[in-house]
Amino acid sequence: MALNLGEVRRGRIVLVRLPRDKARPAVIVRSDLLAELAYATVLPITTELRSHISLRIDIVPSPANGLRAPSQVMVDWPQTIRLTDMGAAIGHLDAKTMQAITLQMAVVLGIAHGTGSSRRARVGRPAPS
Repeated sequence: MALNLGEVRRGRIVLVRLPRDKARPAVIVRSDLLAELAYATVLPITTELRSHISLRIDIVPSPANGLRAPSQVMVDWPQTIRLTDMGAAIGHLDAKTMQAITLQMAVVLGIAHGTGSSRRARVGRPAPS
């Protein structure tokens, strides 16, 4: 796996192998202001579409994103990995999709407005008592 450091940019889709997982594409969500760091946070991408998980973002394959099948960005599973564990860049996501991902990440991280227990219930988990 070899990645040109200039390709480690927010919105770029790269190939990764996450711990205890298969090789898959992932989108880089780290701020470009942190380019000096040796690691980045990514969101894995899956072709196992799950409509019951409302936090996932649907992606249609295109030449720009490099995906070959309808996919979902797994916003519910952020991972921080070393740049040396990233493979080739295969594409990038458009600004509109990245904005949707950013909004969903705020929900996942609990920093969005209105991220109460009703939101947790939508993703299939009971609200804490």
